[in-house]
Amino acid sequence: MRVAVLGGGIAGLAAAWNLLQGGHTPVVFEAADVPGGKIRSVELDGYLLELGPHAILPSYTALYNALDGLGLTDQYLPGNPEGTHRFICLDGRPEPLPMGLGALIKTPLLTGRAKWRLLKEPFIAKMERDESVADFFTRRLGPEVVTRLIDPFISGVYAGDPAQLSMAAAFPVLKELEREGGSLFKGGLARMRKARKQAAKSGDFPKPKGGMYAFKKGLQELPLALVMALGDNVRLGTPIKELSRTGDRWRVNGETFEAVVSTIPVPDWAALGAGVYPQIKLEYATVAVAHLSYPKEAIKTRTDGFGMLIPAVEKRRILGLLFDSSLFPGRAPEGEHLFTIFLGGQRNRWIKKESPESLLGIAHEETTDLMGIGTQVKPALSHLHIWEHAIPQYGFQHADFLQHLQKFEASHPNWAFAGSYRQGISVGHSFESGLDAAQRLADRA
Repeated sequence: MRVAVLGGGIAGLAAAWNLLQGGHTPVVFEAADVPGGKIRSVELDGYLLELGPHAILPSYTALYNALDGLGLTDQYLPGNPEGTHRFICLDGRPEPLPMGLGALIKTPLLTGRAKWRLLKEPFIAKMERDESVADFFTRRLGPEVVTRLIDPFISGVYAGDPAQLSMAAAFPVLKELEREGGSLFKGGLARMRKARKQAAKSGDFPKPKGGMYAFKKGLQELPLALVMALGDNVRLGTPIKELSRTGDRWRVNGETFEAVVSTIPVPDWAALGAGVYPQIKLEYATVAVAHLSYPKEAIKTRTDGFGMLIPAVEKRRILGLLFDSSLFPGRAPEGEHLFTIFLGGQRNRWIKKESPESLLGIAHEETTDLMGIGTQVKPALSHLHIWEHAIPQYGFQHADFLQHLQKFEASHPNWAFAGSYRQGISVGHSFESGLDAAQRLADRA
């Protein structure tokens, strides 16, 4: 089966790789000159910048298990142990996120009243209907948890607004825990017991594979390895200029294919193949990614962690920042600390009106203030990249959106959708989405 794969991001490359392993002939069309979509690593004057995702969790087993076959085991780079720490901005300074009961009792991130409120969670009645992420956690854990913990988490992951995201779409596992156990606490305990019983029956107790990981030359090693495996089946710098259907075949740029995997972002559908794509929309957040590096001795606050997320109540102009030099080695020259600063998202759409120079200035002002760096200290490196369609927003219409995709695939059995808009927004989710799309086509062939 000859399959056109539209888009050379991680979902498209994963789909093509799966198809090739199954004996099919994929052809990947990618408009950019480099593969990987929003996975973009840049080596610049002794710095290694990640313009998109920074790390992968081994819990995405399909991706983790593929590393050996892609020849990436030698490039595997585990995260520094201190990168497991997480910080939330409190009164302008990083405060550790409590990771245990003792830390939760002591943390100043929540008042005593909010901590007592957490004890009610097992006794809060479950709700079957969907609700916003903000409403779900307010109901189960209290408003202060939402303001201080959930809000910055949503800004950091989705660049979104918890009041606008659907709980069932954005966090289906947590919604299911409530549905199964009546509460997050009881549902979580039930899941743990079930997993232990299943492991005991099989005689194989699951073992954690460690924390987050990346690759020595950055995450872009992953799409590059997939391109290497796919060889001539990948066409970079090749935008889609023609897309149409002829009988039970598809024509892409003058060539005929028996099937199509589409991983192109939803906002780009309208410009491709008039009358081909379903007429549906999906909102995306715009995010600006700034990189700034400073002398380590100029930094007066803690950097021994993953980074710092910023609640909206702090009234800052950035969503948060990552402590790159604490995550992985070799991200900056000796004696410097590299930061990644995120601006924009659904609550800060004003960034679209700002110039790159202005955004870099804002990132510098916020970083120096938050990290205790003197105003006279200038960054040794300044870099900015803007993703106009950075992260799809899993809002209340997302279930309808997915139904439209499924109906389209049902009426066009030789077409499959994949990407961050379908099964989750992480690298691991997108990889799995591509594998699944390829499998659906193979099963129908």
